[in-house]
Amino acid sequence: MLNKIISVFFMLLLTLSSALGIPLDGLEGRSLFTDADFSDGFTVLSQETENGNAVALGEFAFADSENVPAWMIAQWNAGDCLWNDRIESDAYTLTDGTSKWVTYNKDENSVALRLNAAAVYNGQPAGYENWPHLLLEQSPLVDYAALDESEKAVYNLDNNRFVLDLKLRLADFKDTTNTDGVNAVQFLSYFYLKDTDGHNFIWFGVDLFDNRGHNDTYWAVDTVSGNMIYTLSTKDTYGTMRTLLSGGQPVLSDEWTTVRVDLTPHLAEVIDRANEDNVFGEEVSLSDFYIGGTNIGFEIHGNYDCTVEIKDFNLTSYHR
Repeated sequence: MLNKIISVFFMLLLTLSSALGIPLDGLEGRSLFTDADFSDGFTVLSQETENGNAVALGEFAFADSENVPAWMIAQWNAGDCLWNDRIESDAYTLTDGTSKWVTYNKDENSVALRLNAAAVYNGQPAGYENWPHLLLEQSPLVDYAALDESEKAVYNLDNNRFVLDLKLRLADFKDTTNTDGVNAVQFLSYFYLKDTDGHNFIWFGVDLFDNRGHNDTYWAVDTVSGNMIYTLSTKDTYGTMRTLLSGGQPVLSDEWTTVRVDLTPHLAEVIDRANEDNVFGEEVSLSDFYIGGTNIGFEIHGNYDCTVEIKDFNLTSYHR
């Protein structure tokens, strides 16, 4: 079993090296996620907060796992509660039966996220001020302050190359547009750039799907949290690889679309932009931040019913 794991690991390194031209000689690769194949289940978070944090409601753990779930399900403004209103369907599906479904496929080690926002809005126009979310989240990744210096170096933005790798496909897309409201579906991944002193925070995003078309790089203040958001353009995310859009239209497919992107230069650009705009009132550097958490899923969703499947979602840190 150990030899198999080692073999798979080195095959992954070779694949990344070939795809990205990353010089791996002398670099040590380290996955930053626990339970990268989602096989342990999920902890469901409330749509309400206490002291700014979502409350854990319960664990939807799989019977064939002995581990505590590392992943959480966040469900902001998304209709019925995925825990209190859950319907017992099968051992690998968590649903409220109307607006949200999270289904684990143990044969593929994949997760399908379905958000029926049409049921959330009940036919009314959607607004940007109260959009539904359905996310898989892992935060904190580690207790950074308690790590020794060598372990901190794995998560710190300085002197590291960070490579995002995942597969996804658009399994279903129902257009329930209300022309008087917002009609947008966005499926993204965000990484939490945390200040090593615990003061500053930046949302660092990767645009994976937007039914309105391909997006440019985004840098602005999040009106809800007050933190800065930086999101890669679709071109940066996919390069020449196939996306979930073709001719501006969503493409349903049984084939997995691969995302493999070196985040390193974009992380450096975030720090440069923060300093140019004096976001924190002081000069900051890469060494001031580390990757402390992640989420992936629907973060803005207008009047649509959409299902996206993901697997092999991982972030690898290569220490230089």
